Amino acid sequence: MKVNLTPKRKNSFRADIQALRTVAVLLVVLFHLWPNRISGGFVGVDIFFVVSGYLITSHILRDVETDRFSVFGFWARRARRLIPASFTVLVLTALGIVLWVPLALWGNWLSEVNSSIFYVENWVLAYNSVDYLALDNSASPTQHFWSLGVEEQFYIVWPLLIAIALLLVPKTKKSIRRKLMFFILLLVTLSSFGFGVWTTNFDPAVAYFSTPVRAWEFGVGAITAFIPALVNRFWSPTISLLGFGAISAAGLIYDPAIPFPGTAALLPVLATALVIVAKAETGVFSKLVSLNPIQWIGDRSYSIYLWHWPLIILTPYALGEDKLTTLEKTAIVLITLALAAVSARFIERPLMSSGIKPNLRPRAVFATLLIFSALIASSTLLIIDSSNKQIMKNIENTNREAQQLSKCFGAQAIAVGEATCLNNSLKGLYPGLEAAAGDSGFKISDCGSMSRTDWKPKDCQIGIAGAAKRIALVGDSHAGQYRAGIARLAKVHGWSVDVFWKGGCPYSDAVRVHDMELTDSCNRWFTEVKRQLFLGKFDVVITSQASGVEWNAKTNQTQEEVAESGLISAWSELVGAGIAVVVIKDNPRPVPKVIRCLELSSVEACSKNRQTAFLYDPQISAVAKMRSPKVTLLDLDDFFCSEQLCKPVIGHVIVYRDANHLTGTYVTTLSPYIEPEILSALARASTH
Repeated sequence: MKVNLTPKRKNSFRADIQALRTVAVLLVVLFHLWPNRISGGFVGVDIFFVVSGYLITSHILRDVETDRFSVFGFWARRARRLIPASFTVLVLTALGIVLWVPLALWGNWLSEVNSSIFYVENWVLAYNSVDYLALDNSASPTQHFWSLGVEEQFYIVWPLLIAIALLLVPKTKKSIRRKLMFFILLLVTLSSFGFGVWTTNFDPAVAYFSTPVRAWEFGVGAITAFIPALVNRFWSPTISLLGFGAISAAGLIYDPAIPFPGTAALLPVLATALVIVAKAETGVFSKLVSLNPIQWIGDRSYSIYLWHWPLIILTPYALGEDKLTTLEKTAIVLITLALAAVSARFIERPLMSSGIKPNLRPRAVFATLLIFSALIASSTLLIIDSSNKQIMKNIENTNREAQQLSKCFGAQAIAVGEATCLNNSLKGLYPGLEAAAGDSGFKISDCGSMSRTDWKPKDCQIGIAGAAKRIALVGDSHAGQYRAGIARLAKVHGWSVDVFWKGGCPYSDAVRVHDMELTDSCNRWFTEVKRQLFLGKFDVVITSQASGVEWNAKTNQTQEEVAESGLISAWSELVGAGIAVVVIKDNPRPVPKVIRCLELSSVEACSKNRQTAFLYDPQISAVAKMRSPKVTLLDLDDFFCSEQLCKPVIGHVIVYRDANHLTGTYVTTLSPYIEPEILSALARASTH
């Protein structure tokens, strides 16, 4: 790959726009490799959006002026330009997943390959970002296709809007046509911006990936296509330099914690528009952006973007490592450039509308696209189905073993109190590493999870319907994770158990720090659960909640005060209604990426120091301050940790399924040690 530093000769391409593409792709790649140094590199995507809006609208306007505009022709050209390279990357990425990635990730990651094939990855990520159970999903090697999905959706909608505008005005009224197109574009852009600002504040998890939220960025680029270029020997280079400077500032100053896109996206978006409108074509600045290396990267920015992320994600798995070294990151950059050069040369350019079979009709393009999409999607679905069956078989076998509570199995090994608890019939790990992430202890179909907006509690009963003893398991996912153990006890003792759980929503009068949407649904859920508890004539409420979270506190309150008072208030109402409360102290936290750690290292290497494993849990002090015999704390710390270490595998059982939740198998082995506290609470409840 030979690159020289001489400026390129003038051609039909704008050197400043190619330079914008270079800056955009470098920001993204460097951000993904060195996020702490290029903390705002994610704005590179916004630059791409503006440039795409400008170029596509410019092409459409030229076609409209010459009466050659065709929606289907436009779509066909876009498909030939973009899809062959993207499908090549997706197929090879899927192959890399099957070759190097653990079975546990196949389902999610190959599903995202399919989402990327149909360019809806942004909506899948938006859904997962509000799905509490999916928050711990590892970033897939096709996650970067979210921006390509947004772009493709823009390519579908914008030509349709143009076509509608053209139908409303006769061909002879070209000036009116142009004004109407501009008006529609301006209306869409302003509406999208307003909606984006509101959504970023109300529901930032969805806003980032949402096409309607991002549409205004394309719109700003499209508006610049209607504005005459400045082309001033003095002001053009100055304005361009100002624009590139503002983009660089955003890339260096912004960080992922900033609410985005919202108003924060104005800086990189308007700065990019400034560069486009300035159209600097003379002077030192023009020569600088025309340098061959800058133009070379800009020419191949699409391929660079396609290849870099799968390499970043898959390389550690291929090498059997957890983190990339600086040398490996540098190698990824070089390999990305090499692959981009090859794919641009042999895939992108030959298959563009002016390449192989330039007169190929749109319907032939769409038919070919449909065939290849169906072939890839069906192949990955077969692999996903096979992997899911293997995982479910592992979990079912593990659950049967857990119900038997064999000697030294899971928590039994610690309960014996011996240095080593041996059971020669136990081999390997339960569940297997490939199944641990899916071992939640319940099926979604049996006890459905709740989305971010859901507030009505799901109908979830376990045990014996209509039994004399009624128990409720209540709280966030750290309460819900005990369902498997409580279900076993309910079956043994003939209890009726109702489960009320919603991820991120503790049973407390205090309010956790969330975005407005989840805060509202949690408050409504809490009110409705409280109503059902008081109407249900329950004997005992079992509850728990995640530790180490933030709470909405007033100026004169500490986090601890608001968290503890919220629990005391909620529990006091239950006690006043004659309901006994069993509070399960929250479990310790494992090392980061605990399952991956176990795949690469020993149990000891993946253990955590007991002193740092526990986060602040307001339940402990709240129980102590209540001083009520009807509210008791169940401390299971010694079933997770020795005096020094908290291990991720105990008695051949994997303890954690993700960064903070327990496996259903380990919870089941804990049930004999939860049992006495519930029986005692039932006895206390019967005396009121």
